Amino acid sequence: MQRPHPHPPPQPEPQRHDGIGPTTAGQTTKPADHDTRLTFYPAYAFKASATWSKWVKLTCLDIHTVLEHHEKYSQVTTSLGVDGRNPQGRQNDSPLLLFYLNHPIQFVQVIGVVVALEDFFERFWLFKIDDSSGAIIDVTCPKPEKKQAELLAGSSNNAGTKRATDAAKKSDSRSRSNAKSNPNSGEGEEASEEEQLQHTFSLLDIGTTVQAKGTITTFRSTRQLSLLRLNILPTTTHEMALIASRTQFLSSTLSRPWVLTREEQRKLRDEAQHERDEDIERAKRRKTREVKRREREERHRQVIEKEYKRDEMERKRAGEEARAWGAVLKGDRRKRIKMSGPIEEGSR
Repeated sequence: MQRPHPHPPPQPEPQRHDGIGPTTAGQTTKPADHDTRLTFYPAYAFKASATWSKWVKLTCLDIHTVLEHHEKYSQVTTSLGVDGRNPQGRQNDSPLLLFYLNHPIQFVQVIGVVVALEDFFERFWLFKIDDSSGAIIDVTCPKPEKKQAELLAGSSNNAGTKRATDAAKKSDSRSRSNAKSNPNSGEGEEASEEEQLQHTFSLLDIGTTVQAKGTITTFRSTRQLSLLRLNILPTTTHEMALIASRTQFLSSTLSRPWVLTREEQRKLRDEAQHERDEDIERAKRRKTREVKRREREERHRQVIEKEYKRDEMERKRAGEEARAWGAVLKGDRRKRIKMSGPIEEGSR
């Protein structure tokens, strides 16, 4: 009979492909260290990146540990901050510009389960997503100004909050029905997206599997997701399809450095220079229009001032003439009174 081995045989180590390890607690999906040969391209080249205008699927652990700042772009935010846009009026903090290797990332999406849901009465909603990556992320959704006013007018207890939520649901349904009945009302896509987001948020509950999209901000040195889009995943099939898509994008794009050829860099530089020249030309035309507008307003002011002075002189002349005629009429009346006095005495 064969005797057992005193020590168990060594187990082979799991192999890793392309430097990508499993997403478990304490481990990230960060590839091998490429910092020594990474090339960070100028900001005008970001639009050529596969991650710049895309909802990049990442895990919570990746957002907290893998995405990094770069000193060259420490003062640059996302296109939302650069353009000064305020999507749906709900962006309070400047979104962060972060890099996965040298891929610029401004929009991310997270797939996971809601494990906590909090209602900060006056300002915003906050919920936490756990995607089993070893970390969770806070997702914030500021409340609309109208809803803030409604909540401030109500009571602060749970019953009042529930009534406000029910009223919000009814208002959302009414607004959607109005939008359907009047598609040309001019509300715009932003209003419909805002209404859809608020409606989806009203259906949210602990244990719901969601797909949250937004930008990355910080609160007390901790990264969080500022919500822009929210989808509730109806089945596990949808969740697994999104996770498979995330894994595929990670292996095909994120795990490899972003490389631009010299020809592509030259083309992007020429486009950026052309856009800069157009901006300068537009600024010159805007300045010229402003100067012409001021000159036109000055001419109009002078014309109005001359007309006013002429009218004042005409009114003054008319007033003096009226006073003169008044004096003449007053003198004639006195003469008639004096002349009528002796006639009355003679008749007596």
